[in-house]
Order: sequence, then C-alpha cells, then structure tokens
Amino acid sequence: MLANRLRFSIKATSAFTKQVSAKMFSTPVVPEAVGFGPVKDKNVEPRFLEQVEMFFNRAASKTNIPTDMLNMIKACDTVIRFDIPLKRDNGTIEMIRCYRAQHSHHHLPVKGGTRYSDHIDLQETTALATLMTFKLAIAGVPFGGAKGGCRIDPKKYSKSEVERLTRRYTMELAKKGFIGAGIDCLGPDMGTNE
Repeated sequence: MLANRLRFSIKATSAFTKQVSAKMFSTPVVPEAVGFGPVKDKNVEPRFLEQVEMFFNRAASKTNIPTDMLNMIKACDTVIRFDIPLKRDNGTIEMIRCYRAQHSHHHLPVKGGTRYSDHIDLQETTALATLMTFKLAIAGVPFGGAKGGCRIDPKKYSKSEVERLTRRYTMELAKKGFIGAGIDCLGPDMGTNE
C-alpha cells in the first residue's frame, strides 16, 4: 500500500513539473488569485515561503492533478531547529541556532546545501528545500529536496571556529537520525567552503 502511494507521489511530482511551463511566469502574480486572500497593504511584499507557495499554487492551477495530491507535494515532510554551543577561540561559549528541512522524501536520499548566514530562519530553510525538490524533479535527478544551515556571519568567525561548528552541526543531525548516505546528503552553500 505504502509503496503504491509512494509510486503515485513520484508520478504526481513528475507530472506536476512537466505540466508547468515557463509561460506561467510571464504575468505578475496577484496574491488574491492564488488563494492568499486580499492583500491589506499592496506595498508589503510576501515573505519568501509565501512567495514559493504562491508560485506553486499558480503552477498547480495549470495542471489537472487532484488537490489532495498537490497538497501532499507542497507540504514539507520534516523540519528541525536546534541550538548548539560553539566554543570560540577566546574561550567563550556562543549558542548557534541551526536548521534542516527535508521537503520531500518521495526519493531518498534528499539533497541540499548547508548555508551559513545571519539571516537564515525556518521560513527560508523550508522555502529553499521546497525549491530544491522542484529543481531536482525538473532536472530529472532522483533525490528529494532539502536545505539547512546555521545562523552565523561566517566572516566574523575563524576558520577553526567554522570547522568546529560544521562538525557539531553534522554530529547533531546524525544523532537525530537526520543525515546519512540513504537519508540526507549535505552539500555546501552560501557562506561555506570545502
């Protein structure tokens, strides 16, 4: 039963990406037209995750995929937020906020970058994981999408501090069962290096 649902989910995701064409982006998005209700202040731009959902809804309206399947494709499967201590070179301890979102387990492992930015938050992580799923599906790469990171400005940390943070971040994800060869493959992203 589960295998059949998984196969149907894979087919639906592939059908969704094939049915949506580039022409859908040729006209401006009106939030009221994609299910977000009237906009109170026309000068306020929707947040990143809301924008991703708006584009998804707009693309979904051009398909014949059932609503329940579209809701399943849109939903983020797993999100984790945690804090880890980082011992700075001067001996002080700083708590660092960390995230990892695994948008779609329809193909395992999931794949996505790890970014270091002082602007990262749960919404951004979820939105980028969602976009990674769609990007991989469009490219025909058999992985689900993921994204993660730590809320730091890497320019304000030494190379050894960033290395300690990366090791601790990876260890915490492994302890929580979030990464592994068949689960989640972390990659580099903004603010990281080899």
